Amino acid sequence: MKHQRPVDSETNEFVERRQREGTIADRRDNGTLARQKWSRVLNIAFVVTTSIALVGPAVMSSYFGISLHTVTTGSMRPAINPGDMIVAKVVTASNLRVNDVVMLVNPENWSLQSHRIQSLSSTSTALTITTKGDSNPVADKPVDIGLNSPVRKVVQTIPKFGYVVSGLSSTRGKTISFLLLIIFNVIIVSNVLVKRRKEDKKKNETAHHTYEAEKRENA
Repeated sequence: MKHQRPVDSETNEFVERRQREGTIADRRDNGTLARQKWSRVLNIAFVVTTSIALVGPAVMSSYFGISLHTVTTGSMRPAINPGDMIVAKVVTASNLRVNDVVMLVNPENWSLQSHRIQSLSSTSTALTITTKGDSNPVADKPVDIGLNSPVRKVVQTIPKFGYVVSGLSSTRGKTISFLLLIIFNVIIVSNVLVKRRKEDKKKNETAHHTYEAEKRENA
């Protein structure tokens, strides 16, 4: 007796071999679906992480007054070391306290330096800040600023993460990240198109089998 292919009781359509539970094809398809699922998860995670790394600092600085900086000197050892990333938040000068670490312009080279406040003295309109690096032998020159002036105060230190941010922020890092984003997006779109083509082909084959079955029944 010729073996008859199983028919779905609800749709009256032939059930393909790969749709039967427990077959080798079914297990192979489950493995393929699992790999595709993890591939999509990794792609999404990469896109989100890279986007945050590239766009996040600008958004935080513009809307929340938070900025990220990479430490390049050892003047604040051992609290802050070269390669660490510091998170600074803009605060009003009148809210500063002794022992706060602030970012002020070094008048000798016009670069930002993160040093600890040693002393504060204020008048009705101005504030005199004296800072010193934890590992420096002498204090910095006092700086006079207005009481309502914005000052960047260090609120968090992330060890060695500054190298990662510097790499992503560089021209080469941005170029590589942009190219990787394009490649991953192309892969995602290609997977979707291939999957749709397979589904359309499967539907056409099912419709063809149904048509042939009905044709034989009517003959």
